[in-house]
Amino acid sequence: MRRLTCTTSLIPAFAAILLMLASACTTRYIEDTKIEDSDESRDVIRTVEMYRKAMEARDADMLIALASKNYFEKNGDSNSSNNYDHKGLIEFLRSPEFRRVTQVRMKIIYKSVEFSEDRNVVTVLYHYTTDFKLPPPKYSDETGQFATVSDNLDEEVWHSKADDNEMILELEGDRWYILKGM
Repeated sequence: MRRLTCTTSLIPAFAAILLMLASACTTRYIEDTKIEDSDESRDVIRTVEMYRKAMEARDADMLIALASKNYFEKNGDSNSSNNYDHKGLIEFLRSPEFRRVTQVRMKIIYKSVEFSEDRNVVTVLYHYTTDFKLPPPKYSDETGQFATVSDNLDEEVWHSKADDNEMILELEGDRWYILKGM
C-alpha cells in the first residue's frame, strides 16, 4: 500500500514536468500570423506595418524615411527602363501621380519572415489587399478638350488590387529599412 501511495504522489509532479517541457517546445507566433514570435520578427513586422500605415495616410515623407538609401526596385520584368533606385522612389513619391491617390485602405496577411544567415537582411512574403481612390480617368475628345470617362464626372473612383508581394529589408544600425518591394 505504501508503494502505491508513493507512486501516486509522483504522478502530479511528473505530469507538471511533462507539461512544462511540452510548453517550452511549443512555437509561439505573432498574433494573427504564422510568423514565429521573436524580437527580431516583431521589429520587422512593425516596420512593414509602419509602411502599411504610411500608405494609408499617403505619407510620402514617412515612406521615404522607411526606405533604405540602397533601395532598388526591379519591377520583376526584363524592362530595365522601369527600374528605379532611392532617388527614383523619392521622385515618384513626390510626383503628381502619387498625389492623385486620395484614399487608401490596405490589409496585409503575413506569410513568412526569412532572415539571411548573418541576420542583417530579411525577406517578408505577404498577401495584400488594397483599395484606393482616384479621380476618374480623363481622355481628350475631338476638340482637344479633356473629358472624363465616367458617368460621375466629379466623383472619385475606388479601385482594388490584391496580390502577393515580397519586401526585402536591411538592418542599418538598430533599425530595419525597406530595400525593395514598396
